[in-house]
Order: sequence, then C-alpha cells, then structure tokens
Amino acid sequence: MKKKKFLSSILGVALVGVIAGCGGSDNNDNTLNDTAEGSEVNNAGAEAEEEAVTIRLHHWYNIEQDNWNEVVAAFEEEHPHINIEMNSPENNDANETVQQMDLAAASGDQLDVMMINNAQDYSQRVGQGMFEPLNGFIEEDGYEYEDEYSVNTAVDGDYYALPGKFNGFFVMLNEDALDEAGLEVPEEWTWDEYMDYAEQLSEGEGADRRYGTFFHTWLDYMKLAVFNQPEDSNIIKDDGVTSNIDSEHIRKSLEIRERGHEDNSATPYADTISLDLNYRDQFFGESAAMIMTGTWMINDTSGTDEYPPFNLAYAPYPKAAEGDDSTSPSGADFLAIYSGSDYKEEAYEFIRWYTTEGITMQGKYLPDPQAVDIEEVVNNLLEEADDLDQEGVNVDSLIHTLETQEPAALNIPPAYIGEAESAYENEVESFLLGDQDLDTTIENAHEAVQNVIDQNAE
Repeated sequence: MKKKKFLSSILGVALVGVIAGCGGSDNNDNTLNDTAEGSEVNNAGAEAEEEAVTIRLHHWYNIEQDNWNEVVAAFEEEHPHINIEMNSPENNDANETVQQMDLAAASGDQLDVMMINNAQDYSQRVGQGMFEPLNGFIEEDGYEYEDEYSVNTAVDGDYYALPGKFNGFFVMLNEDALDEAGLEVPEEWTWDEYMDYAEQLSEGEGADRRYGTFFHTWLDYMKLAVFNQPEDSNIIKDDGVTSNIDSEHIRKSLEIRERGHEDNSATPYADTISLDLNYRDQFFGESAAMIMTGTWMINDTSGTDEYPPFNLAYAPYPKAAEGDDSTSPSGADFLAIYSGSDYKEEAYEFIRWYTTEGITMQGKYLPDPQAVDIEEVVNNLLEEADDLDQEGVNVDSLIHTLETQEPAALNIPPAYIGEAESAYENEVESFLLGDQDLDTTIENAHEAVQNVIDQNAE
C-alpha cells in the first residue's frame, strides 16, 4: 500500500484589506503627506491582517465524542485569523441538520461551511444555487482534484464540495453466530451466498428469533444489487433522462428482499416500520446476525452497558453475480461553502485543511483521500473506540474488506432525484408489505419514475 503523506499545511488565501484612500489635498508638502499616508495605510493593513473572522460550521456529530473541539483548536492554531463556531444538534441525525440549514438560509442567518451526508441532498442544493463553486480555489491551490480525492463531487464539471468522511459499505457479522453455524468469514461473495448465510444464521421463534439479516428502511436497501454497479447505479440511469427500474439489477435487488421474507431469514418489513426498529439495536442486540451497513460503523461496538459483547467480523459488499468485480457503493460527507457566505476564502481554507489533515487527526472517520494507509487508519479508529473490546474484533477481516473492494464511482443524481425516489419507494413498500407482486412493482415503479423524469428533465 502506498502511504499518503498528508499536506502539512494548506496554502492560505490572504485577507484583502480594502483601505479607503484619502481625498485630494491642497497641501504641497508631498513628502510629508506621502509619509503620513504611507504610515496610515501600513497600520490599517496590519490591523486588517490581524483582524479575526468567525465562520460557522454546520454538522450533526457529537462534538465531544467525535473530537471536534480538538480539530477546531488545531485549525485555529494554524490559522489564527479564523475562528470556527460549530452548530450541531449532536444527535447524529444528518437529515435534521439539513432541514436546519435550509431554515437558516431562508431566515438569512449566517452560513459558511455546510456539511451534507448524501449525494441526493447535495445535488438538490447545488441545483438551488446554495453552494459556491470551488474550481477557482482548487486551481489557485495548484492541485488536481482527482489526484487528491476518491469521491468525485463534480456537477456538470464544477466542484461544489470537498469530501470529508468516506462512506463505503460492507457487511458486519456476528462471528460467534458464524462459529455456531460452522460458517467461515467470507472474503468475497454474491448476494445469493449472502442470503444462504442469512438462512443458516436464523434461529428461534417469535420475539426471541434471531434473523440472519436486517434490512433497514432506507432506499439503499431497496437497490442492493444496483447500488455498487460501475454504471447506472441508481434508479435513474447515468444519462439523467431514463428510468433504471426495468433493469436486471433493480429486479435482483427486490428478489433479495423477497427471499428474505419467504424463508424468514430477514426481519419482516412490516415489523421494521411498525416497531420503528433501528439497525444498530438489531445487530448489537443480536436480533440479526448480519447487516449490510456503512464504514461509519467501524468504531461502533458491542459490549456497551445495554448490549453484551460478541466477536465482530467484516466482509466485502456482496456482488450481484459471480464474476463481477468486488466493489462498494461510495459516498462521503460533502463539505460545501454557502454561496451567500461573506467569508468564502476562509471557509475554503477550513474545508481544504479538514479534508486532508484534520479528519486524519480526528481519528473518528475513514478519510477520503486516495492513498491512505488502511491498516494505520483502522488501528487509529479502533483505538478511538473507547468502549470497544479490541480482542473481539476480527481486524484482519476489516482490513481485507477495505483493501480489496474498490469504491464504485459516485454518480451525482439530477436535482429532482428526491421526487423520483419517493415514487419508487411507494411502489416498493407495497411490494414489501405483500400488497403487490414483483412484476407489478417493477412495471408501476418504472412508469412512475419515468413520469418524474419527463416532468423535470430539460
């Protein structure tokens, strides 16, 4: 593995002090005037250079637990003219934070650095003109975006964000349950094999049943086999004008869910929504032996006061078919600059520093930059998980998973993707609740999504 030598400093963008010139004078002593005016300009310039500005950073993370205070202190020490004011509900609810930022923008509140956790919300706000293009900043800094970052944030050729935390996907497994069933930790597998495991890992009845797997309510779990494809990995094709619903990978995604219900190896969708089940509780409470989830879970643990410890293992994201490459869906936290910010240069200084030096120093998330040392990053993440019994973590399986699966290219969807997703989810929910069959679901969803496209696409 190549190790990335992170930038030790970020090129600063100088504050420009606009000094109002004095008006004309009748005094003919030009030497005296020049000296006095020069001194006045120099003093004003020095004051401008020393004057600190405060930028607001909006995110949703717990500030103390995720070491944000240490990160901000380190940045401010290197950039004494910039103060960071953090705004966070500290509840790990990114959707709530996006709503708060939208309200703040509508109210005319100060917004500078805005963090978004998914491509859909990012795309919508780019379309609304909420984010400042970064191409000029990147060019001035003198680097090529694709040489620095894995997740491509470009929309129509313009970058509106730098990626912070990298969100890949993998499978977390209860290794104790695997041992009981005589199953090995997979080094690569297909979705058919995943569901074979789920069936063998299921046991018990009623409220005491342990299901082989749990599929959450998010859209991600309604497009499992298409989610990691190198092309057309969403419900709208990469061309932006064609529904992708009537495709083999969407059909496969729904067949996976159908099998989980038929052989009772996945928690029923009706229970998931009626009981408002949480994926962390289902896995760490041992109500499900496996979950497909994201890399943000690396320092989530068993062995808390609420849940007893068990041995954890990891496996790559399953392939749609034998012979496919081992790829993971990819995403990121998008760090963007509000287009109405008065401090765009300072905001850029922060997001550039954070997405290179700061996030690594923080030790809580998987960084995005391409050439990170995976083993070093994993060890740092596990060390930061204070309640984690590291003896119970199959670290080799985690490193293997992260090293061997390639991140699939992120296709930024059109701005109206939310409307298309709602149309798709409505049909899939009827399918998961047993109200309509697979073929009807595909037909209805394909028509509904294409109608959204036709109404919105230029």
